[in-house]
Amino acid sequence: MKLLLKVIILFLIIFNFRLPFVYNSCVIAVIITVLYFLFSYRSFPFTFFYQRYIVTIIIATCILGVVMMFITVMHNQYQYLLLKRVAVELFMLCCLIFALPVMIENESTAFRDAIVIICCAFALQGLIHTLGFLITPIGDYLFSLQPERIQDMVMDHTRKVDKFRAYSLTGSPWFELPAAYGVACILFFRLQLEKNQNFLSGWKSYVIIILMLMGIALSGRTGFIGFSMGLVLYILFSWRNLAGIFRNIWKIAGVFLLLLAVFYVVLTPKQRESFVNNLFPFAFEFFYSYSETGKFNTGSTDALIEGHYYRLQTETLLTGEGGTSDDIPTYRHTDAGYMNNLIFGGIFYLLFLVVCQGLYVVPPMLLAGRYSSRQKQIDFYCFLFLCAYMFILEYKAPTLGTQHITEVLLLYAGITYIVESDALEEKTGNEIYIENKPFNQGY
Repeated sequence: MKLLLKVIILFLIIFNFRLPFVYNSCVIAVIITVLYFLFSYRSFPFTFFYQRYIVTIIIATCILGVVMMFITVMHNQYQYLLLKRVAVELFMLCCLIFALPVMIENESTAFRDAIVIICCAFALQGLIHTLGFLITPIGDYLFSLQPERIQDMVMDHTRKVDKFRAYSLTGSPWFELPAAYGVACILFFRLQLEKNQNFLSGWKSYVIIILMLMGIALSGRTGFIGFSMGLVLYILFSWRNLAGIFRNIWKIAGVFLLLLAVFYVVLTPKQRESFVNNLFPFAFEFFYSYSETGKFNTGSTDALIEGHYYRLQTETLLTGEGGTSDDIPTYRHTDAGYMNNLIFGGIFYLLFLVVCQGLYVVPPMLLAGRYSSRQKQIDFYCFLFLCAYMFILEYKAPTLGTQHITEVLLLYAGITYIVESDALEEKTGNEIYIENKPFNQGY
């Protein structure tokens, strides 16, 4: 029951979707947390607001907001869209930090528990998204919960946006949702590398990853990058276990056959047609492209490479323009994160974003790097892959330091890893003290 409560709280925070009366779901998460505190703790613990790792991130996020305001005012642009993104991110981070005493029940397994909660939250999102795709009334209701700008974008047929991508329960269905799925996938494979873990093993692991892959297929292909990186992490540390790899291949083959049976037996002809005509061409466009042209590419990737990267003026590189490409007539539109951040604030602003992003992943990386055990090496590369993934995402759209869902996930993963490491280190120290304690001490 507690696991379900934690999954619901995290789901409400990270996806931050619209709700009647309370505006967004983060408010509901705070209300649930307050009620839990009142009935369980009889007080409001704010312990994690004073934790150095968290304080550093909160201060850096506030400074980032001030820097953004200074840059846009200095250039007389007064463009506050990016500043609004940081404000929403700060609010979501504070909601998570407030809920951490509920989310972290056992400090010695805090990181493992966090990965389970994250994967379950994204599996739930994948299930909701799949039901919305398969059942029209559910899809229409989920679509009605989307902000007006999202609905207008879908209904504008010149944009050629698939409506089913908006059948998710989140306020950021386009780039941020599939990007966040990638973070969840990397953490999922990290958990599978842990010996004797019963958190997400057996049939449960297959259910979770299938629902997450369905969520990626329905929301955007970006998540497949994170899935691939997680798979590389898994192979990197398990390739010597050939017997285990072959067992997993057989299991995956069995799951694939089961999915084929579900596809042809359970789904209606209309639902199968939706998969074949709508979902598969979108989710696996690179395979369709290869069969037609002999090249693995997608329309969005080609457009990004050919049209979204171009030469910037020296003055722009040094000081920026105070707005995004859409705000500056000198430059044409670009989605690319590196380009938009350079246009907004220049190279030093981009470097500051890199520092802000590093605050999420470098402390747990350094903590894991202090030890030479296999598990610590896995943890080190896990956070390294997460860091690299964020820089890959920046190539496509603004990500570093400003992407709501992924930053909240990284803070949750980072703080739980630090808490778990500290708890295990303290436990080991106590055991050594007891072993070395004189026999007659205390008598």
